Parts: sequence; structure tokens; C-alpha cells
Amino acid sequence: MYGPYAQPRSFKEHPVLEIFFEVLLILVCVGVLAFAGLTVKKLYQGQR
Repeated sequence: MYGPYAQPRSFKEHPVLEIFFEVLLILVCVGVLAFAGLTVKKLYQGQR
């Protein structure tokens, strides 16, 4: 295979970028979970 899609670029050339995106992904997951937790808490608060 030849062309621009023959060799997918790996993160081995940029380990700092890989770490950055992993941390970003973890932060997004934590934020979504925290938001979901607060939403459920508020939802059940309103039912009392």
C-alpha cells in the first residue's frame, strides 16, 4: 500500500502528546461522572 494512509503515524514520535491526551481523556471522564452524579443528586432532592 502506498499513499498518505499507508503508514499510520504512531505516538512513539510524540510520547508527550500521548500522555497529554491520556490525561485529557481521564479529566473528561471524571468531569462527566461528576456532572452525572450532581444531576442525579439534584433529581432525587426534588422528589423529597
